[in-house]
This record gives sequence, structure tokens and C-alpha cells, in this order.
Amino acid sequence: MPDVVRTEALLKETEERLRSLPSTPTPEEARQTVIDAAVEAQRTDGAPIPADIGEQAAQAYTGALAPHAERIALATAVNALKRRLPLLKSRGSRAVLASLAAQLDDVMDEVRTIIARSGHLDADSAIEAGEQGLTDYRRLRELVGVVDEIRRVQRSVYAEIADRGVLASLYHAGHDQFCGIPAQDDEGGSSYRPAPHPDALPADVLSVVRGGRRRDVPFLIYMAESGRAWLPVDVEELTEVSCDAEDVGTPDDGVNPLYQRETAVPEPTAPRRPRI
Repeated sequence: MPDVVRTEALLKETEERLRSLPSTPTPEEARQTVIDAAVEAQRTDGAPIPADIGEQAAQAYTGALAPHAERIALATAVNALKRRLPLLKSRGSRAVLASLAAQLDDVMDEVRTIIARSGHLDADSAIEAGEQGLTDYRRLRELVGVVDEIRRVQRSVYAEIADRGVLASLYHAGHDQFCGIPAQDDEGGSSYRPAPHPDALPADVLSVVRGGRRRDVPFLIYMAESGRAWLPVDVEELTEVSCDAEDVGTPDDGVNPLYQRETAVPEPTAPRRPRI
């Protein structure tokens, strides 16, 4: 995204210029300093107020105008560039995400081709299948790494244009990786558990989604065969999925478990006795 890179460079340069400016008074402060000094000299030493006090104060005011205006100009430019960056990132993000989605589709097609040729491979079955099986299994492991990188870039793009708390809720449920995920079952202490929803993710897949373990070949095979693996290009549409979801904290890269948020529960007030 050239526009984003250019704007970020301008922002960095302008911020550095702003930081390098010496500390200077505002015109009002400079004028008041001259006046206060004259008044204090009269009060303590009896010195008369200078005949040209107005001219001195005016000169101080005028002399402070240029450095103060420069600071205002640079600060205004920094704020304007900071406001522009999210817009530019949002515009460019769709093209980046669309490219990532196409890469993911290509990976899924290749995985399905391997499955059709060699079946559901693991380390043991790959050895039994001979040279072709070993080659296909090695390729599946390589594709796991490709998916890891696709998801890493995907989340880095999301982080630039969406609320991190909302993203954490999406990641916790797996909405950024699989479509058609139903509302999650209650995870509280209730002994009642409804029957699993037919579209719910399998426990081992959900463990990967929530950072309990890393992606592996079985996870990759599930992605390809389920037909539900996706990479949402429209971030606004994606975030609408969890409008009512709880903010579970700031997400990381998806490898570590998500942070949990504690909520303080106030103690109940004591009941009041009726006055009889």
C-alpha cells in the first residue's frame, strides 16, 4: 500500500520535527512576562514602569509568533496524518485481504488434490504409501506453514482497521477462520449442557482456533474438507458477527491463549428493616 507507506513516512518525519522544536512561550505568555517583570520591578524596587512598556510587550509578542505558529502547524499536520492513516489502511486492506483469500483458496485446492491422490495422510500412513505418500505429506506440512503466514498477515491487517477487543471475540470463536459458526455454548459453571450444534467446530479444531495448540496436518485437512475455511475480506461485515460478544481482551498472533477479563461483582446491600 504505497499511500500508507508514504503517509507513515510523512507522519514520522513531522513528529520528529515537532519533537525537535525548543520549548517557547506563546505570544500571550511572552507579552505577559514583559509586563509582569516591569510591574514586579516597580513593586519591589520602586522602578517606574518603562515609557516604552507597550512597545517592549508588543515586540515580545511578535517575536513569539513565528515559533509558536510553527509548533501549531506541525501539531496540526501530525493530527491530520494520524486521522488519515486509518482511512488509507481501510482502503488498501481490502486488496490485501482479497489477495490473501485467493492464496488460501489455492492452498485448499492443493490440499484436496493431495487427499484425492493419497488419502488422509499422517506420518505412519505416509511411510506406508511409499515415495508419493512421503512427498505429499511433506507438502502438507509445508502448506501448514503457508496457512500460518496467511493468517498472521490477515490478523495484522485486521489489527490496523478494527477494534482489538472485538477482534479478540471473533478470534476466540474462530469467525476469522471458518464461516457458519453458531453461537457458542455457555462456558460457565452450569451443569446443564445443551446438545452440540451440528455446525459447531470439533473440539480439536476449536483448540487450535483458541491457541491451545498449533496448526497441524489434520487441522489443514479439516479446513479443506469442511468447505468452511475462509478469509473475510470485508472487515466491517466480519465485526458485525460479534456485535453482542464480550470483549475478551487484546488479541495476539493467535498462538497463545486469549486473555480473560475479570469483572468485579459488588457485594449485595443489607436488607432494610421496616420501621414499625
